Amino acid sequence: MKSFVFILITILTAFATSNAAETCAGLEAGTKAYNEGDFERAVDEWRSCADNGLNDADLFYNLGNAYFRNGKLGFSIFYYKKALRLRANDEDILHNLKYAQAMTRDKVDEEDDENPILSALFRMHHAVSLKAQLWIMLGIFWVIAFAAVAIMFSLREKLKNIFTGVIFALTIVLCIFGASAGYKIFVLETDITGVVTAADADVTSAPSDKAQTLNTLSEGTSFQVLSTQGNYAEIKLGEKIKGFVRLSDVGIVE
Repeated sequence: MKSFVFILITILTAFATSNAAETCAGLEAGTKAYNEGDFERAVDEWRSCADNGLNDADLFYNLGNAYFRNGKLGFSIFYYKKALRLRANDEDILHNLKYAQAMTRDKVDEEDDENPILSALFRMHHAVSLKAQLWIMLGIFWVIAFAAVAIMFSLREKLKNIFTGVIFALTIVLCIFGASAGYKIFVLETDITGVVTAADADVTSAPSDKAQTLNTLSEGTSFQVLSTQGNYAEIKLGEKIKGFVRLSDVGIVE
C-alpha cells in the first residue's frame, strides 16, 4: 500500500511540476498573430513552445487550426490528433479533426457496427482526463486514510460501521479509476499513430531508399505505427497497406 501511495504521489508531483513549467512567451505572441490573420507567424510562435516541451491540448489544437488556415492539411491533422490524445472526446477537437480528415484523398473503410454498451463505456472512460483521474485518485486515497483513522479513534460502533462502508465504497471507486487510468497509460505507451505531413509519402517494401515502392499516401493520411527503424517507420493502414515510410515525410503522434 505504501509503495502504491509513493508511486501515485510521485506521478502527481511530476504533473504539478510540469504545469508550473508550462509557460511560454510564444503562446501570447501566437494568439496575437493568429487574430491578425498571420497564420504562418502563429505557427512559428506556437511551434517554439511545443518544441521546448510544452505538452498542452490547447496549444496543439491552436496549432492544428493555424496549420489548417495556412493550407498545411497534414500538420493540421497531426496536431489535432496530438490534442485529442491529451483531451479525448473534446467536441471542438473532434469536429475540426473530422473536417480536416474529410479533405484527405486517401480513404480507408472503417467498421460502423459499434456495440452501444461498449461505446457508452468508452465515452465514460474518456470523460475525465488522465491527469484529472490521478488527482481524483489521490483525493480518494486521503479520504480513505481519514476514514481509517476515524475507525481507530471512534468509540461508537455505529460510526465505525459507517466509516467501514465508506472505505469499502471508495475502494471500489478507486479501483475503477485505477483500471481506467492504467489502460490510458497502456494505450499512450503502445498505440502509436502517424500522419503524412509531406505532400505525399511513398510506402516501400523495406527501410531503404532502394526498396520497391508499394503505395503512395497523400498528405493528411493517418496510419498505425508498428516500429521505427533508422530513418523509417514501419506502418500499417487497413488490411492491405503495410510497409515503410520516411520519418521526414510523416509526424508520429506520441
